Amino acid sequence: MSRFRKKDRLIPIISLVFYYGSKPWDGPVDLYDMFQLEGTKEENEILEKYLPNYKINLVDAERLEDVEKFSNDLQVILTMLRYRDSKEELTDYINENKKFFQNVDYETSQAMKAFLNMKQIPGEAEHKEEMIDMCKAIQEMYDDGVKDGIQKGVERGIAAVIRTCRNLNVSEEDTLNNVQREYELSMEEAKKYLETYWK
Repeated sequence: MSRFRKKDRLIPIISLVFYYGSKPWDGPVDLYDMFQLEGTKEENEILEKYLPNYKINLVDAERLEDVEKFSNDLQVILTMLRYRDSKEELTDYINENKKFFQNVDYETSQAMKAFLNMKQIPGEAEHKEEMIDMCKAIQEMYDDGVKDGIQKGVERGIAAVIRTCRNLNVSEEDTLNNVQREYELSMEEAKKYLETYWK
C-alpha cells in the first residue's frame, strides 16, 4: 500500500537541534528523557527493551569547545556568541576581526542578525548580492538601544510627574501645562501622556 518496493532504499537524514541561547541547554537530550515513565523498574526495563531510544543531536552553539574544526566564517560567528551579552567584549572581538565583519555575505549576516536578536540590518533588503558591513550594523544596534533607553527614561519621568500631580489633586489642565512645559512637548503629545498615566 505504501508503494515501497523490496529493492527501494531510504536516504539517511541527520537532524540537528541548533541551540544558540545564552543559558546552557536544559531540555531533553534523547527520547527517553521526554517520557514520563511512572511504572516499576521492571516495567520500565520491558518498555525500553521494545521502544527504541533516539538521541537528540544537540549543537549548543555558545558552549562549543572545538570551534576551530569549523570553517573560518563559522569559527568567527560561533566565537562571537560568547560575547553577545557584553557590549564591550563584543566590540573588542569585532575590532580584532574587523576585516571579517566589514565584508559579510548576505546569508552570514542573516545568521548574525538572528543570533544577536537584531531587528534589521541597514541595507539588507536592497543589497542581497553585496557584502555587508556588520561593524556598522552592530554599532547602530547599540546606538538604537541607547536611544530606546533614554526614551524610556523620559517616559518614566513624565509618568511620575502626572501621577504625582494627580495624587496632590492638581487639576488635569495644570498637569497638562506642566508636562508640556517641562518636557517641551506639543499639546497633542502631552495629552497622549495624560490619557495614558492619569489613572
